[in-house]
Amino acid sequence: MFKRLASLLLFGVLMLLSANVYADEEVEITPVFEEDSAFAVEWMALLYDRIWAHGVNPAAGSRLYAYASIVLYESIVNGMPDNVSLIGQIYHLTDLSFPPDDQTMDYVSVANSTLALVLQGILPTTNNDDKAKKTVADIKALYEKNYDQRVEIVGEEIVENSAAYGETLAEELLQWIANDNYAQVIKDKANYEVPTGDDYLWEKTNPDLPIVEPYWGQIRPLVLDYADQCAVWSPQLPFSTDENSVFYQQALEVMTTGQNLTPEQQDIARFWIDTPGESGTPAGHWVMLVSQLIEQQDFTLGQAAEAYVMNGITVMDSFISAWSLKYQTLLLRPVTYINRYINRRWRSFLATPNFPEYPSGHSVVSGAAAEVLTDYFGIVAFVDASPTRLGIGLSARSFTSIEAAASEAAISRLYGGIHYRTGIENGLRQGRCIGEVVTYRIRLRPVAQGE
Repeated sequence: MFKRLASLLLFGVLMLLSANVYADEEVEITPVFEEDSAFAVEWMALLYDRIWAHGVNPAAGSRLYAYASIVLYESIVNGMPDNVSLIGQIYHLTDLSFPPDDQTMDYVSVANSTLALVLQGILPTTNNDDKAKKTVADIKALYEKNYDQRVEIVGEEIVENSAAYGETLAEELLQWIANDNYAQVIKDKANYEVPTGDDYLWEKTNPDLPIVEPYWGQIRPLVLDYADQCAVWSPQLPFSTDENSVFYQQALEVMTTGQNLTPEQQDIARFWIDTPGESGTPAGHWVMLVSQLIEQQDFTLGQAAEAYVMNGITVMDSFISAWSLKYQTLLLRPVTYINRYINRRWRSFLATPNFPEYPSGHSVVSGAAAEVLTDYFGIVAFVDASPTRLGIGLSARSFTSIEAAASEAAISRLYGGIHYRTGIENGLRQGRCIGEVVTYRIRLRPVAQGE
């Protein structure tokens, strides 16, 4: 933790001197809805890169993005007169301190302080290894850069007071975050045993890798009443090895599709792969997609915070919902079924991850994100270039709408050979339900009424 964030500044003496420039004049603070969104985009990019570097798994990654987006929004909401806090809208977020009445706040500096402390509190920074040190160093560097820039604009005293208020918010938000049952979920997963006894049951596809978050469905949701509120319970696909059965035919579709992939389908599968340790996870892909839409539409900081927080809430609850159903349904992966009953030599185009098949997590999170982001941005065409930064030869892809991107993300799992069509299509249904719940329950501004 930073003992005091301001004490970490490399140019503290110079900044103290520069503060005198503002001592005898009243400083005009730029409204949050006129500030540049680049501040928020840069913090989210840092988070994406550190999640990538630490190899955070998809479910855990969604939690980090959600909390970062909530921290961003809550740290500047008092500087947005037309907006309302998430207090009372998100479960168990019941109170946060107001800024001091007798001090002028620079809300960019508030957010800078709050984000720096919260990210250091929730990212893997306690281990004394190179990755942890790099994370701490990156957070400190971005904090200090922003601090120095704000001092040049509004002066040392205002920035220092704003950073102090940000520290207070960070402490309160970290206390709230710590009570989401994450610690217990991580503790319990070490003792998880894969059920056996029935032919339809999921088996680990890579014995050398850990099982991914078997108890994630017990994480506290942000908006859903409970993890399974939107669950599409039945795969509507009775398990069978009969060649004329729907189950066999869906497995056969996975195999034959994989054996005849076009170059375009291969590109789609790679584009949405979002592998932990090789990317910032599927939730991170949607965060980067939001960043591109923010830049494309020339959003202000206030608008960016709104977009990030709606997306963040959605992806976190989507992974809680999807993972809860996965470990209750416990359906075997296509590669397991195909190798056992159709073709023992077949391998999927994408390596199959170590968690159950139903539903497709990509489909759930993409369906939910598309529902919420379309509600916020409208139907917009855009180019998604975010995967090109991974350095694995991917090209940008163009989409006519956010929904089109979600549909492609979902079908990419069939091309990759890691999901049956039912898991994909029902996953989209489940995601859209989550998106509808989020858009119905979260209000960032009061609902307008007539005169």
